[in-house]
Amino acid sequence: MEAAKRPLLSSWLLFFVFAAAMALLLQLVVLPFWFPALHAGNGLLVGGDWVGFHQLGVALSQKILSQGWAVWELSPYGHPPAGMAAAFYALTVPEPYVLIPLNAALHATAGAALMAIVRLLTADDTSAFCAALPFVLFPSAMAWYAQIQKDGFYFAGAFLCLYGWIVLARLQTWQSGGRSALTGLMWLGLGLALMGSVRIYAFQLMQGIGVLFALGLAALFAVRGAKGLLPWKKCVVAMLALCLIPILLKLAPVETRGTSEMPEAGAAVPHLSWHGADFAKESWRPTDGLPRFVENSFLRIAVLRHGYFVTPGYDGSGSMIDRDVELLRVKDFITYLPRALQLGLFAPFPADWLAPAQSSGGGIMRRVAGVEMLGVYFALVFLPYALWRWLSRVEMWLAAAFGSILLLLYSYTTPNMGSLYRLRYGFLMLLVALGVAGAFCAWRDFRNSSRFSFSLKG
Repeated sequence: MEAAKRPLLSSWLLFFVFAAAMALLLQLVVLPFWFPALHAGNGLLVGGDWVGFHQLGVALSQKILSQGWAVWELSPYGHPPAGMAAAFYALTVPEPYVLIPLNAALHATAGAALMAIVRLLTADDTSAFCAALPFVLFPSAMAWYAQIQKDGFYFAGAFLCLYGWIVLARLQTWQSGGRSALTGLMWLGLGLALMGSVRIYAFQLMQGIGVLFALGLAALFAVRGAKGLLPWKKCVVAMLALCLIPILLKLAPVETRGTSEMPEAGAAVPHLSWHGADFAKESWRPTDGLPRFVENSFLRIAVLRHGYFVTPGYDGSGSMIDRDVELLRVKDFITYLPRALQLGLFAPFPADWLAPAQSSGGGIMRRVAGVEMLGVYFALVFLPYALWRWLSRVEMWLAAAFGSILLLLYSYTTPNMGSLYRLRYGFLMLLVALGVAGAFCAWRDFRNSSRFSFSLKG
């Protein structure tokens, strides 16, 4: 067990040092001296949320120093990164570089968790390490480990949640006793805490995914019990534990502001952000016979998408996608599915990589995205092979389902390429990691078959 932990610890340290060094280089050298036109001051890029988070953090830290820690809040004006920045600023100096160790640690944790997920599938340290490298090394990730943003917490938490689910799903976990199952629950809980600390709607997302996973895995453990792979007593305990997870998530605090529900006939529509009330009342077309909770789930997604079209700053953005597509009924989601998959997996497309940008620094970011997408395309070529090669492995199906569901969700809700590129990053990189693992496996299979063929001829 200790030997198995060492590659993960070594990789975590390597990822941490890389992220910290790159963040320092960007903040202290690249932006101030090489690209001053892109420098908003304090080592921050122009045009990002991090500038506002930094300003809020500075203001709150000054209040803390003058009035005491009683005035500190985790999420001033609904922005947790600002509250965390304020705490660090109050304890040190009001400069973003003091956050680098925290951000680098989160990025390293996400990378190590992704490596651990692939390692459970391949049982190979080398391929698992290489599978995590795109997530760790791609320059786009600097938007959270070298700036001030939510995504470091969110992606680290998401990968830890997935790792916990996979541990709970494995036959070996329940064969070895309850300690391994408790470890899986611990990782799942830690992941939820990290995700929920910056995006409270993560509890809703994980609840929905938890229902799907719990039902599927309960059926799997029933099959395992019928085949005699695991004693029925342990199968029942496993099924109860898995089904309890989404029930507990239902009790967690969730964000109500910004969501939407179909109003009762004749009832007043409650206040909803992003013009959700008007959209639900005037534009949404209910589907006859569809259960209310299902209808409301689709409506929430449609309201979020609609918000991009009416929110100042997005409505005139040059990176908006499919401006003419509104999701007005459940049937529209089905019709739009192929396009949503195309955008989630392959956008931005080659024609966009060299296209002129409207925002400052947008041209550089487009070219960086183009280089990254070449790596994504290469890895995704081998994703079907990975799915075929590990067709019977529950680790593969949980990882592929987790990444695909969240990738597709953000494709539906985010008709802005800049926002979509960042929000989907971790989930696309999860599929990329599986593709990289598939490429390693394909190469080994090819090499072994070549040796076998050569030995027969010899």
